[in-house]
Amino acid sequence: MRGAADYAVVYDVSCDRERARVDRLLKGYGFRIQKSVFECRLTRGQRDELIRRLEALGLRTGFVKVYRLEHCSPRPVVGRPPGAGAPDDGSAFVV
Repeated sequence: MRGAADYAVVYDVSCDRERARVDRLLKGYGFRIQKSVFECRLTRGQRDELIRRLEALGLRTGFVKVYRLEHCSPRPVVGRPPGAGAPDDGSAFVV
């Protein structure tokens, strides 16, 4: 995807209903790497759209943070990353 960057999207939401809504939304943008962490490759427009859609959820019991992952930073992976061997196999990020 041209002009895309990698993001870690991390959430901490205590309400089951709100957490399920965040989870469903994030599944449309990336893949889970931990229980409440998704890795997403997004263009600027997709990132802005994701943030707008997250804001529209009106979360009251927690938060979502979107971190841009810099390609110049080292990304060591120890062990077998989630999805290893899958067609979109790539780096896993630990936050």
